[in-house]
Amino acid sequence: MRYEPDDIAFQRAVLANPADTTLKLVYADWLQDCGDPRSEFVRRQVQLDGMIDLSSTSQAAKLLASLGADLDPAWVAFMTTLAQPFVPIRFQDAEPGHPFTEPVGHRGRVVVFESQYCTADAWDDGLLADLTFLAGIEWGECCYGAASPPVHGFVCELPARRDPLTGATVLKAVKAADFQSEHIATLDATDIPYPGYHPLTANDEVHTDFHGQKMFGREEDGAEDAGNHGLLKGYVTGKVWYALLHTGGRPCWIVTLLAVGRSPHGNRLVGAITSQMCHNLCD
Repeated sequence: MRYEPDDIAFQRAVLANPADTTLKLVYADWLQDCGDPRSEFVRRQVQLDGMIDLSSTSQAAKLLASLGADLDPAWVAFMTTLAQPFVPIRFQDAEPGHPFTEPVGHRGRVVVFESQYCTADAWDDGLLADLTFLAGIEWGECCYGAASPPVHGFVCELPARRDPLTGATVLKAVKAADFQSEHIATLDATDIPYPGYHPLTANDEVHTDFHGQKMFGREEDGAEDAGNHGLLKGYVTGKVWYALLHTGGRPCWIVTLLAVGRSPHGNRLVGAITSQMCHNLCD
């Protein structure tokens, strides 16, 4: 869909002020004046956002999905992700925090860092394409470990354009606060094997080995190209990178897991994020 300049201006303003319901209702009025059916989606979304108990249920999600079924998918993806205010996330009850240098949380249906994608100039067609991809997947649950936490779509900025990616670039982009590993020879490599199972050591992970990751199913032949992992692998440019980061010091009982790759539409990493109980994975 090709957006009119005023439409882009509204979307940029909403990106920079996602909690401003008055702005969204003005946007809805403008859409209505233009005879645009998206106006009803915006009004209903604002209404649901004001009903805390309902807006967090599948009923609300189903209603918005129904209203958005015949609308531009990229626009719907934007309105259900970065057009929503930041809400800090806890993957599991009593979780000690996250292994990042800044807060991470939901913006609607995706997880982001608090400081990113919150200015008008962050909006572009490439970002909308990435949001469309991430919002179009039912990510399910983490496949391996004792807990069954949900997996979420994830997007973050790359600090600099470097081709191809290295382990160090990925860790910098995902803002890893205290990465420690005795089992990775160098983080500057463009292809890092799974470092293996090494309990009671400094054993954070960043690697490119699908069979060493814990988020997606890997037991069947061709699993790397199947399901949600296959969708992610087919979407990103280059390799998918996997990270396992300990949360809350060492020893700990929670790890954060990421699977990310370079966006084909901009200087971003896109992928998925979840957590798992540590003692069933590495300690």
